[in-house]
Amino acid sequence: MKKAYINAHIPFSNANAFIVEKGRFTHVGSKQSILKQTIDEIIDLNNYTVLPGFHDSHLHVLGIGKSMNMEDLSLDDTIDKLIKRMQSSDKNPLIGRGFHEGQFQENRSLTKIDLNKISTKKPIVFYRVCGHMVVANDKAIELAKASRTLPKGENNYDFETGIFKEEAIAWIMQVSGKITKARIQEEVLLAQEALLANGVTAVGSDDFAMYDVDFEMILEAIQELDIDGKLKLRILEQANIPKLENLKRFIDKKYVNRTFNRYRMGPLKLLADGSLGARSAFMREPYADANTKGIRVFPKETLAALITTADQAGMDSAVHGIGDAIIDDLLDVYESLDPATRSDKRHSIIHAQLADKAQIARMLALNVGAQTQPIFLNSDIPVLEPALGDRRFETYLFNTMYQSGIKTTISTDAPVEAINPFDNLYVATTRKSIKHKNLEPFLPEEAFDLKDALDAYTHVPAYFSYQEHELGKIQKGFLADFIVVKNFKKDRLLEAKVLTTYIEGEQVYQS
Repeated sequence: MKKAYINAHIPFSNANAFIVEKGRFTHVGSKQSILKQTIDEIIDLNNYTVLPGFHDSHLHVLGIGKSMNMEDLSLDDTIDKLIKRMQSSDKNPLIGRGFHEGQFQENRSLTKIDLNKISTKKPIVFYRVCGHMVVANDKAIELAKASRTLPKGENNYDFETGIFKEEAIAWIMQVSGKITKARIQEEVLLAQEALLANGVTAVGSDDFAMYDVDFEMILEAIQELDIDGKLKLRILEQANIPKLENLKRFIDKKYVNRTFNRYRMGPLKLLADGSLGARSAFMREPYADANTKGIRVFPKETLAALITTADQAGMDSAVHGIGDAIIDDLLDVYESLDPATRSDKRHSIIHAQLADKAQIARMLALNVGAQTQPIFLNSDIPVLEPALGDRRFETYLFNTMYQSGIKTTISTDAPVEAINPFDNLYVATTRKSIKHKNLEPFLPEEAFDLKDALDAYTHVPAYFSYQEHELGKIQKGFLADFIVVKNFKKDRLLEAKVLTTYIEGEQVYQS
C-alpha cells in the first residue's frame, strides 16, 4: 500500500511530504511532487513536525520495565518525607529506584538506618539513580546472607551502612524474588510501551546483567517476543557477558552479530568502572571529596582478554567507562588489538564523561566511538565541583567529540535518567539542568547545535548496528521509522510531545 504524508514540517529539509511503501520511504520531497504519484491513501500532518524515530544508543530495556514496578524515590526533598511515604507501601519486598543525595535537604545518601525506619520486617533495597549503588535494610541483608555466600570485593559493600556497589548489587538483589521468562517478557513489553510513547523506535540495550540469571534465559525471552511479533522496537543487544567462559559459549553458539528480526545481537558490553555520583568511577587521582579513586571492576589483563576474545570472533565492544583512569585502560586495550582488523570494527566507550582532550584525540585515532548522555548533567552539575574540583573543566566534552569526527551518540542510559528525548535534547543544546534551574550552564561552549544533536540521536547510532545506510533519516530508501511531534522548536523543547510513532510505516503508538 502506498501512503502519502503531506504538510509535514521536516526540520533542516526543504521537503514537506513523503511516501511510505513496503516499510520504506520511496519518495521525499515537495507536496506538489508527491501528489503527482499514484497514491492509495493521503495523510495530512497539518504542519506538525516529523522526525526520524529516536535511536537511544544505550539504555536498559529490561531495567526500564523492572523500574516501572519499583517505587519512585525521586519525589521527596527530604529523607524524612521519603521514609514516611515508603512506610505506606504494601510492597514486599520493597524495591525502589531513583534517589540522589542532591535531592535531599539533608544533602547525604540514604543508609540502612533510614531504611530500617521504614520497616525491619520486610526486605528493602533502594537503588541510587545511577544504578551503581544500592542501600539495603537489615532484613534484606539477613535474607541474602542466609541464601548465598558473601560477595567478593570488600570495597563493594559495607554491612554497617547497608551500601552495596557494582558486583555486590546482584548479591543483595536476590531478595527481589524469582526470575522467570514470563516476568522478563512482561517487563520488556512495559518498557517498549513507554519507549514508543516517547518516540524511541530503536535502542542499544544492556539486558543480560539486569538479573542474576544466565544470559541465554534473557536472550530467549526477548527472542520469543520477536518471533511472536510482539516486539515492535528495534533492539541491538549490548551483550553484557563479563566472564570469559560465558563469552566463549556465546561465541561457540554462533550468537555473534546474529539477527532474529528486530532483535539483534550487538557488541560485547562490559561495565569497567562505576559512576561519578557514587564516587566509584575509576580515577587517576582520588576524588576531591573522598579518599578513593573509585572501582576498577576488572584487572586490566582480564579486560583485555574479554575484548580481544570478542574482537577475534568479529564482535565489537561497547564498554562502560566514566573515569579518566579506566578510559586510559580501555584505549590501551583497543590500541593493542590487531591493527589489520581494528579499522573495520566499531568499538565504543559508553559514557566517556571524564575523557579529556588528549584521550579524545586517542579515541579518534583508534576509531573508537562515544555513546554519551548529556542528560546526566541534569543531575550531575551540582556534583562536579565537590567530586572533581578544577578537574571538572575538562569533562563532558561531548560536542568536542562529535565535532572532532568521533562517532558520537546521544542516549539516556534509562532508567538511570528518564526516557524523554526532548529533555535530553534540551540539556544537550543548552548545557543547563532541568532539575536545578538556578545553576549556570556547565561549559556552554560544549552545547550541541540542534541539527547535530538530532543527528547524534537518530542517525549516528545506526552506525553501531551497521544500519547507517537505511536507518535514522527521512530519506528515499531508508526504513520508514518516524514520529510526528507538536511544539518542536529549539526554545520549546521541554514542551514537545510525540503524537504518533511509526516503525516501517506501521503506527505503533498514538497519543
